[in-house]
This record gives sequence, structure tokens and C-alpha cells, in this order.
Amino acid sequence: MKIWRRLRFLLLPFSLIYWLVISLRNLFYDFGIFRIKTLPRPVISVGNITAGGTGKTPMVEWIAKFLSQMGKNVAILSRGYGRRTEGFVLVSDGNRIFSGADECGDEPFQMALKSVDKGLNWIIAVCENRFEAGRKLLEKFEIDVFILDDAFQRRDINRDVDILLIDDESVKEFLIPAGLKREPMSSLKRADVVCVQGLEGWSAFERYIRGENVVRCVFGYKLLEIRKFFDYILLEKPFEGKKVIAFSGIGKHKNFLKLLKDNKFLILKDFEFPDHYRYSKDDIKRIIRQMELVGAEIVLTTEKDYARLYEMKDLKDFPFFYSVIEVEFYSGGEELKQKILGLVR
Repeated sequence: MKIWRRLRFLLLPFSLIYWLVISLRNLFYDFGIFRIKTLPRPVISVGNITAGGTGKTPMVEWIAKFLSQMGKNVAILSRGYGRRTEGFVLVSDGNRIFSGADECGDEPFQMALKSVDKGLNWIIAVCENRFEAGRKLLEKFEIDVFILDDAFQRRDINRDVDILLIDDESVKEFLIPAGLKREPMSSLKRADVVCVQGLEGWSAFERYIRGENVVRCVFGYKLLEIRKFFDYILLEKPFEGKKVIAFSGIGKHKNFLKLLKDNKFLILKDFEFPDHYRYSKDDIKRIIRQMELVGAEIVLTTEKDYARLYEMKDLKDFPFFYSVIEVEFYSGGEELKQKILGLVR
């Protein structure tokens, strides 16, 4: 990653070609040249314009939990990034889980674990073609609303509310391949809801947003609990001075470290792995050796990494814990709820 960052200016001509392709594609959708299909239920999309790191999965979980608490039957559709399968896979029927992280992807599996554990009854499926996945689910289940995970760029399926997550780093990013940006900032005009991560506010984004009816939210994440792998909740709050080894394979490792520091954990050593990383036993042995070497009390990772490590059942014998987080709105949360309620009342 560091080498790529230093050489990315050499890739700018290819980013220009990418911009041209993306711009033409969006024009074809805008003018109806490319067909947009519609599911016979309300559809909410959650996405971003950069590759990873803006917290789409916790936002999907927040929306799905809000709808479930209203008594609505929720179905979550994902492409299942990083999975080793193809085609349609039913992850959960709301009560049982039918596939692991390798078969469906770490994020759908994470959501399935949470749904079953909390009794939220989310129906979850993965497929490259989410329209066909939605139709398959409607043949078997009563569904009130669909949530599309990471679908801002997938314009082939109609959505009733398009939610875009963004942070201040997105403005500075180049387009792929010189940077991580999947679309130019002008694409913000398609969003019905724009959620900015962090308290910095709107100064960097307001000029890209079109229309008075766009819901504007500022959000972050709060730590709900620390859970031991396959076991109990650690109830020792505050966590000030608790010595930990931290590791993650997510879009932005630094955000995970900030969350731990904000909650007063003492990080003795941290390991950063690529997003969606598949851990080997050697990786885990290295982490355990470091824990013993520096005298850490526990090893701490993310809920997404726990989903990826779920098959390593012997980790129950070691002090491995994962953080459970939830979206926290600093502004705009009530307006977002009203937007969602307008679909399903």
C-alpha cells in the first residue's frame, strides 16, 4: 500500500480513462439507455464512493435493526465480496445460518451472526445479481423492505432511498487506480441521504449536494461491548489502562485504533492486515507470541475479523476478544428515521 501511494501519480492517466468510462456509464443510466430493474418492495441502498473504510456494514445493521424493531420483515442483499463461491447463496433465513464467511463473505456472515444472536430475524443473501436474489427471496419469504449493502454504484436496480456514506478523506482521494475513489464527487447529487463520518461537518461536501430535500447526517461509532470469542461479554468499563494487542483487517485500521484509544485501552502492539484478509494459523501464533512477549491482558479485534476467524474454534482457549460497535448520529438521525418511515408505513 505504501509503495502504491508513492507511485500513484504515475497512474493518473489511467484514472482519467476510468473517469471517462464511469461518466459515460452514469449518463447512460440517467438517460435510460441502460435498464434499471425494480423490485416489488421498498429498497434502501447503503454505499460510498471510495473503496472501503466508511463503515457501510454498521450503517446497514443500524437501519435493519430500526426496521426490525418496527416489526418489519427485513432482507439484506450483498454481493458477498471476497467469498469463494459464485451465484446466489442464502446466508440466513432469520433464524438459522446456512453458510460461513468463505461461502458468503465476512460482512454478510457478520450480520447473520448478529441477527441470530439478537433475534432480529434478518433474511440475508448474497449474489452478484441482487435483483435476481431479491426475486428468489420473495418466492420463499414475506419481505417488507430490502436493504442493499454497498450498492451506490450498482445502478441496475432501482432504490427508493439512496444513502451515501463519506468522510473528509474522500475529497482528497484520486479516482481508481491512482486512488481509492470509485466515482467523482459530482456523483453525490444522486444521493437522497448523505452521511458524513466525523464531527468536522459539511464544509468539504455541501457544494456537491443538490436539492433541499437531501437528508444530511453527521455520524460516528460508539463502542457497545467487548465480547470474548464464542463466549461472554466483558463488562469491565471503563477500560482505562487495560493492556491489549490490537489487530484488524478492515478498510481503515487507524479508525479501529482510535476507537480503542477513545475508550482508554492501552495498546501495547498492533497489527494491520489488508481488508478482508484471510488469517492463517501462523498469523494467530505470531499475535499470541506478541501478547506473551509484551505482557498484554487480551487480544482485541473487530467484529468483522471475528466473523473471519469464526472457524478457528480453538481460539476460545485464548483471551481473544472483539469489539461490537453501533452507529451514533451527531445530527440528522431523526430526519433519516423519518425518511425510512416514509417508505414502510
